[in-house]
Amino acid sequence: MTSFDIPEALVRAEIDEAALRANASVLAERLAPARLKCVVKANAYGHGVDLVAPALFAAGWREFCVATIPEALELRELLGPEAEILAWLYGPTTDLDAALQADIALGVSTLGSFDRLAEAALRTGTTARLHLKIDTGLGRNGLAPDDLVRAFDWLRSHDEERRLAADNARPGEPSHAAAPGIRIVGIMSHFAVADEPERPETAAQSAVFSSAHGQLRAVLDAADGRLGESEALDVHIANSPGALTLGPCPGTSARVGLALYGLSPLADGDAAALGLRPALRLLSTVINLKDIPAGHGASYGLTFTAATDTRFALVPGGYGDGLPRAASNRAEVAIRGRRYPVVGRIAMDQMIIDIGCGNDDVAIGDEVVIFGPGGPSAAEWGTWADTINYEIVTQLSARVERFARGDGAESAGTESTNAESTGRQPAGADGVER
Repeated sequence: MTSFDIPEALVRAEIDEAALRANASVLAERLAPARLKCVVKANAYGHGVDLVAPALFAAGWREFCVATIPEALELRELLGPEAEILAWLYGPTTDLDAALQADIALGVSTLGSFDRLAEAALRTGTTARLHLKIDTGLGRNGLAPDDLVRAFDWLRSHDEERRLAADNARPGEPSHAAAPGIRIVGIMSHFAVADEPERPETAAQSAVFSSAHGQLRAVLDAADGRLGESEALDVHIANSPGALTLGPCPGTSARVGLALYGLSPLADGDAAALGLRPALRLLSTVINLKDIPAGHGASYGLTFTAATDTRFALVPGGYGDGLPRAASNRAEVAIRGRRYPVVGRIAMDQMIIDIGCGNDDVAIGDEVVIFGPGGPSAAEWGTWADTINYEIVTQLSARVERFARGDGAESAGTESTNAESTGRQPAGADGVER
């Protein structure tokens, strides 16, 4: 960017669609024959779901995951009826009707959810498609062992009610209309320490999950298909760390979030070494330059004092945009390919960069790479703020303008052709993705 070529939003996130597509292909090939589920919760990990999800959908990916029902409904509006969408985080008073009417598959983590979902299915005249979520050791959402036993009892009882309703249906009336209900289409869990492959807990979780899967299959087989087909269950426990450290990938699919965006979930992992490319560059602009004498302070609290004469560059971007204040006096940015330190406290809207005395290489209007290709990584910002790269990207605020870069031809040669094993839909004879 050259001098004064400044967009309306001074802090902006450039999303590389070609990198997204390439990452998805790399991950799908690693997972095969398990399928890739694209996790786009939390505004696509801060990248902008309105940019990311359509780009992945246009490239042929059809399976998407979010956390909440509002996220799922937004995604349905963005992608239309062909996308397979799963959500799993909702409360005891969340309206479930809209999710069923929008054909959102839902994770089930509590016993009370079964009754609520069965009632919602009756009200809406739809079938609730459910993934049983099992707590295999993470201790968050999911059915604990005792609750899982009760869940199987509930399923057997529900099946009996549906069978009786079907038997008592009037002649010619479809049995599913007589008793709208639930259908189990998947079983899921979540690894706790797959980013530390030497730890034994992952194997222990896998064993618990495998046992639960076997029990669920027995329940479904006994129901003779009325509750779902045991052979067709979508089985998924692997997250990004699991997808990258386990081989073969357990289950029929994996829910991949952070790695999809070209960031490593592993403490000692390098994204490039994993074949991944960061899809986001957070950019700003130099809007002021001033010469500073030795002894002059910088920003609130004057936590930095210039040891010698120097030059400050003022750069928009602060904790109001999602940058961590904890990275003050530790972070760096890049201007014209050179790293410079952030000095003083990061404020709500701006930060001060020390570019050195007499530095004429930096001009007002120059582009600043806060993080991403050409600058520090999100992982480095995480280190400077004593947090992780997940938080760095997901906390980017709505004030940051997100825009897409990349054309369809750039990565066409890198995408997998195995549509069946990757979860992509094959192209038709006219070359259009179906």
